[in-house]
Amino acid sequence: MTIRRGEDWGEAGPLAAGAPVCADDRSAAAALAAQRDAGVPVPEVGLTGGDLHRCLGGPRRGETELRTGMGTRYPVDLLALECTDPDGSVRHLLALNSVVVGTGRTFWRGRWTVLMNGTFWNDWDLGPRAHPNDGRVDVTDGTLPRRVVREARRRAATGTHLPHPDLVESRTAEHVVDGLAGRRLLVDGAEVPTPAALVVRVLPDAAVVVA
Repeated sequence: MTIRRGEDWGEAGPLAAGAPVCADDRSAAAALAAQRDAGVPVPEVGLTGGDLHRCLGGPRRGETELRTGMGTRYPVDLLALECTDPDGSVRHLLALNSVVVGTGRTFWRGRWTVLMNGTFWNDWDLGPRAHPNDGRVDVTDGTLPRRVVREARRRAATGTHLPHPDLVESRTAEHVVDGLAGRRLLVDGAEVPTPAALVVRVLPDAAVVVA
């Protein structure tokens, strides 16, 4: 059941027997995808690092602590990506924390579309209102004027974002990303081939993360 405002989130408990321990979002998402493909109803991973781990407070617990009940079990949503390639074939990917589509390699220069399940992406707080278990993904999309890019990056480091007329913000269970030509797609921080069409859907309560 997705979290509601003011409710406690997570409970003490051990990592399930046989569940893997991962050190970053991308490897955790891959492990969860493999479990889903194998028919595990609610896949589970231990998490010791990465952006979502930071969102959970960055607890310093190793595999032994997670397997012996010293960690916290968090129900989390996942982001399901439906990627349609130019030849019409469809790829399905999972993201644990973030889906980012950008132009070039300088953040906020050119058009960027940021979808956040958690709060942090690299050194930036891009989802200050996001929660990994609220059934929604936080979306920011647009192209900033060059004169404000530096200030936007500075504010992104602390999460002190201000509304800007060139950025559209929303919170939704499904988002269609348009204008993909010539842009890079990063899923949990790892670059993957950019499709011709992309739909991102929230899968509520789809996994458990132990940290």
